[in-house]
Amino acid sequence: MQIYVSGSLAYDRIMDFDGRFSDHILPDKIHVLNVCFNVNGMQEKLGGTAGNIAYGLGQLGEKPVVLGCLGRDGARYLEWMGQHGIDASGVRSIEEEFTAGAYITTDKSDNQITGFNPGAMKHSCCFDVAELNPADSLVIIAPGNYEDMTTLPAALRACGGTFIFDPGQALNIFKGPALVEAMRGARLLISNDYELEMISRMTGLDVPGILGLVGGIITTKGEAGGMLTERGRSLAFPSVPAREVKDPTGAGDAFRSGLLKGMSQGLDLLEACLWGATIASYAVACYGTQEYLLDQGEFRARLAAARASWPKG
Repeated sequence: MQIYVSGSLAYDRIMDFDGRFSDHILPDKIHVLNVCFNVNGMQEKLGGTAGNIAYGLGQLGEKPVVLGCLGRDGARYLEWMGQHGIDASGVRSIEEEFTAGAYITTDKSDNQITGFNPGAMKHSCCFDVAELNPADSLVIIAPGNYEDMTTLPAALRACGGTFIFDPGQALNIFKGPALVEAMRGARLLISNDYELEMISRMTGLDVPGILGLVGGIITTKGEAGGMLTERGRSLAFPSVPAREVKDPTGAGDAFRSGLLKGMSQGLDLLEACLWGATIASYAVACYGTQEYLLDQGEFRARLAAARASWPKG
């Protein structure tokens, strides 16, 4: 089964300020704010929802097709994808833009100031679903370009394709009716528990109402695992303990890669969720979203241990 990953591709530029923002901001002068923070260097990490999910799938032996946009500085991202078994044939290059970038500065109190330039992400990837085989394809529509997130579901419904809708951080760009239409016909809606509450408020639909639009709902809850809800069943699944926790950023995208891998193999959805939880345990042990490396034997052993310790009710 061919897996397609639609979403964002971005560079994360991460900086640390050796002080506290609050010591340099005068509350009575906030209306004329003009400050500069000297940082202790910068790290650049590859990110974006599509890149992160596709990376995890590559680690699991898949060759996913990424649907997204890069800017004129995207060559090194394309090279990285090629090195890690990712098919970039669905990536569109926008030469008049830079690749989407997040500029994140963190102070001593873990406060953050982030500037985000959507850059190439402002443009649709212009993917034609006629290029895929609906009977042998699985598509995830992750946060990214709004046009892609609204047109791909309609196109996939029309051709009978299977897709997962994952609005996540892009919920703020949706209105309720458009969100309802984008979800309609999805095999799964996936979100964390906060986002599910936001979806409910935006659409006016409770969980049974949402299940009238989608085949099932996966709700992730961090260290508490998650919940799979379908018509007639609602089942919890556990998180998988990490050897150490360095950075939780990207754990959700790693979970999605394991979920997609399991679904592509025809596994029960609950088992596929356990695959997702297992690979997420690798992601949190690394600083950066595309830094972990899987040894297949060790991954299988960790998956088996998680399955054996799972107290299924």
